[in-house]
Amino acid sequence: SKSAQPSPVAIFLSGAASATALLVFFYTATAGPAWPTATTEFAPQGSQAVARPASALATKGHCYLILICLTVSFAQTGGDDAFARMLRRAAMEDRTVIMTSVNEAWAAEGSLLDSFLESFRVGLNISHLVKHIVVVAMDEGALRRCRAVHPHCHLLLPDVDGLDLSGAKSYMTKDYLDLVWSKLRLQHRVLLLGYNLLFTDVDVAWFRDPRVHITAAADITTSSDFYFGDPDDLGNYPNTGFIYFKATARNARAMAYWHAARARFPENHDQFVFNEIKRELAAPPIGVRIRFVDSKHVSGFCQLGRDLNRIATVHMTCCIGLENKLHDLRRVVEDWRRYVSRPQWERRAGKIGWRFEGGKCIH
Repeated sequence: SKSAQPSPVAIFLSGAASATALLVFFYTATAGPAWPTATTEFAPQGSQAVARPASALATKGHCYLILICLTVSFAQTGGDDAFARMLRRAAMEDRTVIMTSVNEAWAAEGSLLDSFLESFRVGLNISHLVKHIVVVAMDEGALRRCRAVHPHCHLLLPDVDGLDLSGAKSYMTKDYLDLVWSKLRLQHRVLLLGYNLLFTDVDVAWFRDPRVHITAAADITTSSDFYFGDPDDLGNYPNTGFIYFKATARNARAMAYWHAARARFPENHDQFVFNEIKRELAAPPIGVRIRFVDSKHVSGFCQLGRDLNRIATVHMTCCIGLENKLHDLRRVVEDWRRYVSRPQWERRAGKIGWRFEGGKCIH
């Protein structure tokens, strides 16, 4: 009698399973460590190795059991939950997502979120970018307010149980630090899902498309509090309130390493730690290329660009306190409105600038 032949469906499924296993092997061999947890901490160079469970070993590139790798990879990338579906809706054609974060105080009516979104409306040919923004709400009040004004809102539960992130946190208090560090876990997941991430603080005014200042040659492109003229000079002082990550395995490793480094600098915020470890990130084995944007284009109050013909964004840096930031953010948007209302010849002449008198932080 004729021997039984496998059906086409069985052949397809067998091939798909093999391909999936192979892809997962390569992914786990290059994507680096999973997000640090109590059982998957980074050990400083030269320290003793720490015993880890098999699932943690799988995520570090030791693919001993293909079933474990499949499980861990799916758990990390979580391909079809509400957040992943939101990213698909919000992403640009090149799989770039713009992300910002707010708590209830920053999202309240008339607060930072409103001025942030308004800047896109009054900016030059950037209003279409609003549909690509995912707003991360740090508490239920922020989520409700976000949903009233924007289509893509995601609630991020804090890393610390019982932490209330809704108020206007004082700079460098423990609650403030927990708030700024809570964002990184979600940003890491965006990269694992295969999306480029452009993160912007909500106290940044957008007036032109800043992506023209992001080069494909760099893994990470960041704004600068203080820029010294060379975009590749690691001596520049970064401001991670405007930072772009390409969706690469190196960047996934870099972001996990960044978060783990908090333990070495427990009293400091994410930007301080990034500045402290930037040379470690650029060196092997991570080896990311970090590029800094000229503050004449992607600017902030620490080193403010004066020429409105070149400005893409303005960040309320070197400015402490919600009231002060909001006051000057509104004034910057008003100054921009005044600039675009003038004839083109007058704008090109460079005679229309920022108002400094009466500002809280602008200088």
